[in-house]
Amino acid sequence: MSNTTDTPITEQSQNLTPPCTPPPYHLGKASANTEEFEQRAIPSISNPPGSKAQGNCSSTITPTAEETLSWDMISPRTCTKSYQMSSYEELGHGAWSTVYRAIETPETSPSRLPTPPTSPVSLSGKSAIGRVLAIKAPARNDAHDILIHEARVLTYLHSSGRASEYLVPFHGYNVTSKSLVMDAIPLNLETHAKSCLKRVRADFSTRTMFDPVCGSQEWQSLATQLIGGLEFLHSNRCIHGDIKPSTILLCPIEDGTSETYTPLYCDFSSARIFNDSDVGSIEQAQQITALTLDYASPELLTSLRSTSAVATMAADVYALAVTLVVAAIGESPYAGASMEVLKLSMAREGKVLQFARQADQGTRIMKGKMVERCLKDALEKDVEKRYTAKEWKDSVHIILEG
Repeated sequence: MSNTTDTPITEQSQNLTPPCTPPPYHLGKASANTEEFEQRAIPSISNPPGSKAQGNCSSTITPTAEETLSWDMISPRTCTKSYQMSSYEELGHGAWSTVYRAIETPETSPSRLPTPPTSPVSLSGKSAIGRVLAIKAPARNDAHDILIHEARVLTYLHSSGRASEYLVPFHGYNVTSKSLVMDAIPLNLETHAKSCLKRVRADFSTRTMFDPVCGSQEWQSLATQLIGGLEFLHSNRCIHGDIKPSTILLCPIEDGTSETYTPLYCDFSSARIFNDSDVGSIEQAQQITALTLDYASPELLTSLRSTSAVATMAADVYALAVTLVVAAIGESPYAGASMEVLKLSMAREGKVLQFARQADQGTRIMKGKMVERCLKDALEKDVEKRYTAKEWKDSVHIILEG
């Protein structure tokens, strides 16, 4: 896309807007949301129905817990994990990719008995045979470089021992089908927040009207883990570039009394990495080709017509803070905007909390209360005053522990 072409802005309900031409994979500027659910024709991929990808998931990297490989050294981790796709069951798709459901199958030998049919799958993503996998395949021929770039980013990040705490498990890149192989996690934060909002509207209580729609304990847990995850990404010089509720998956944890969730970041097709020698500036900075208006920072929205509109760590912080507002009130802070042009004007003002307090769930983020205190400095319009991920993490720890 040329610098003179206006950057498309996507609505909250239309998360993906492909650029005119795909960017080179090493710049990683396309967005392909693995959790977009729409009805459309299912494209063909390399593996036919009923086929298997044979072998074991392998990696050439053996990092220590605190060590991450240099980005320049990274090639996509090769995965030949064995999995079964009995039919093209689509989990979701985006501008560049389609995500299919598959079942991990164990390696067999001639002396072993045949594997029994697949058992029903639980929400935890496991079956009697093996875990449920998400196969992220290219939806069109020009998407191959985009997925290779995402595989490089995930390989780089997973070279750190801490990645499993914050990212959807990544099993590698299937060279045959040109696909990414990941754990399938059926629930995202967007769907969960909407469900919580529907529940509190149906069962209103003055006792809980000042709590986040998902509950105070759950919100605090989500905030702590997601902010910690963002600090992990930024400490490894990764800018996600597309943080929003639909790119955060919720892995259920059953503690025996209630169901809680571990939030995990996914969809790194818009991510990019600082060069080792480029700390303090953006790697080969280029125009943003698509963004979701509701989660875009004011500085991005005011610079869309110039070459300075690039995703930054500060923009990531802002996007996550808006995402946590949605987790608190169950909907976009701009849900009351009657027209898209009005929403754009509101978003450019950088007054997310003020607009959110005008909604019917505004009591949940009242000034001086826990949610507002945790988010206000991450939502600063002035980039110089906005928290870094590390500062935000430390501040929230003090607020919640105090």
